Amino acid sequence: MYLEFIKKCINNLKKDDIKTYAINNKIELENNELELIYNTIKVRWKEIYDDGIKVINEYKNQLKESTYKKLLELYKNIKRY
Repeated sequence: MYLEFIKKCINNLKKDDIKTYAINNKIELENNELELIYNTIKVRWKEIYDDGIKVINEYKNQLKESTYKKLLELYKNIKRY
């Protein structure tokens, strides 16, 4: 049930949603980071749900250090719930 709900949300996800979320969490995304994050979420959302740290680590070299660290922090905080 939860996975179907998440899948529907992911299907409706827009780049502007990610941009807004980043701004609200004080992350300055470069365009290439926005594209990478958007495409990864759209294609690999189930892997992110199962083990987001692993997925984030795969992109460590493609993200600014500050973006990488903030994504890990946000994921860990969200996953607690």
